[in-house]
Order: sequence, then C-alpha cells, then structure tokens
Amino acid sequence: MHRAFLLALVCLLPAGCATSGGHKPSADAKSDALTPSPFVVVGHVLAFDPSTANVIIDVAPYAVLPLGFDGLNMLARTDDLQPTAKLQASAYLRGHTLGARLLAGRPNIGDEVVIPPATR
Repeated sequence: MHRAFLLALVCLLPAGCATSGGHKPSADAKSDALTPSPFVVVGHVLAFDPSTANVIIDVAPYAVLPLGFDGLNMLARTDDLQPTAKLQASAYLRGHTLGARLLAGRPNIGDEVVIPPATR
C-alpha cells in the first residue's frame, strides 16, 4: 500500500507542475496598464476651525512636501475624490502636523489633502 501511494505521488507530481510556458501578454494588456495619479497626497484633515479658517493637516508619513511649501495651493477631497475645499499651506510644520488656511469650501475631518498637478 505504501509503495502504491508513493508510485501514484511520483506520477502525479510532475503533471501538477506542468505549465504551458507559451503565454505572452497581448498588445491590449499594455493599454490597460495603470498610470500614477498626477495628485500628490499630503495627508488628511485633522481639525478645522471655521471661525479662523485654519485647517490642521496630519501629514502622511510617506508624503514629500516641496521646498518652499508656504503658500502652496492644495485640495481637500472625500474618499470618492470629490473636492470639498481649497487650502493654502502655511509655514507651520511641526513633525507630521501642517497648518493651512481655508480659501474656499468646507473641509471635513478625515478628508484627504492633495497637491493638484497645476500647482507643482
């Protein structure tokens, strides 16, 4: 019984690992390739004070702010990418906290903050 099992295993094992090896991607596969977003993610809205129009942004750990970010225009947007507010970065940056001024709209706590491609 043990020998029969080993014989069956030896016969079936190479058949299970067989591959066709001749599969090449078609020309249409290149057209379906993902392209990176032109928006640069800064972080998320941490707090918003409507009386002073100040917005506190929690900067993402992987975010790279350009030099001279003071005065940089940014957008706050929801998870479904709908813009909620236009922001302007201030010179306040401490650790992962960035201050911003509200230019238009009304951001929600947790909205994603991005740098649009036209302002870079």
